[in-house]
Amino acid sequence: MKNYFYKIYNTILASEIEYPQLLKTQEAAPEIWIKVIKEIDGDSEEDYANHVYTVSKSRIHFSNHKGSFIVTDGTTISIRPKKGIPMTDLTPFVFGYCIAMVFWQRGQLAIHCSAVKWKEKALIICGGSGSGKSTLTTKILEHGGKLMTDDVAVVDFAKDGKALVLPAFPQQKLCRDAVARNEFNTEELLYIDEDKDKFAISRVGEFCDEPTELGGIVALNRYSGNAVVAEQLQGHATLQAILDNLFMKPVFEASLAFPPEDMMKCIKIAQTVPVYKLLRPMTGDTTEDQIQSIKKLMKL
Repeated sequence: MKNYFYKIYNTILASEIEYPQLLKTQEAAPEIWIKVIKEIDGDSEEDYANHVYTVSKSRIHFSNHKGSFIVTDGTTISIRPKKGIPMTDLTPFVFGYCIAMVFWQRGQLAIHCSAVKWKEKALIICGGSGSGKSTLTTKILEHGGKLMTDDVAVVDFAKDGKALVLPAFPQQKLCRDAVARNEFNTEELLYIDEDKDKFAISRVGEFCDEPTELGGIVALNRYSGNAVVAEQLQGHATLQAILDNLFMKPVFEASLAFPPEDMMKCIKIAQTVPVYKLLRPMTGDTTEDQIQSIKKLMKL
């Protein structure tokens, strides 16, 4: 079977499936493989229940209504779609939970967020669904930022101890109202998510493809007030904001105690990287105010 080679998170990935949104690279010695298999621990409907079967540094097996997935040894993602489900429907899980699990097995942190390179440093923007991450990210790109990731940020540490954000691939997902607000033509975009009504936006010309020092984390949320509120978090609140947005947090909560080595990495980030709380009104477009608040806090 033909393999496709990509660079993702500063790592070479070989895949039996073609993913046009990824950055292609020349054939080389890959560190991560994506493979399609016909059978995973049998062939019953139980394989497709929303369930995490095993979680360890050597093997993670989970399934959902789209398919079944096994992640092994930080090197291999094995996927099997449910009968009648197109392979493209599994892509969000492959480059969401599966990729986060691979890098967790490799000893790195995966944070559920958007990330941009802005003013020579990486900025992580995290928050729950509907908090406005993609809208704020888009506004930062308009202010000269470069996209690093839209969903999963992998954080590593340099030899000098600095936290680095590793770049994913040049694609951003926007919901329909954000697409309309930014005056994109939906007929020219790829529709990728029926559940959340989202479109894929190529950011090839606005993408940072090099690991970048993490300069700050913004925890974004909505509130009932009328103006943007921004402040730097202190003490335990700094650490808690990081823990709350770990991609593996639901897996840890469902399957095993929080790994102490992951806690130490989170503490290290909390001690060296400023974390900010940013509250935006539930209604109205306040993205420019959010930008100015971030600039003021980070002295940009």
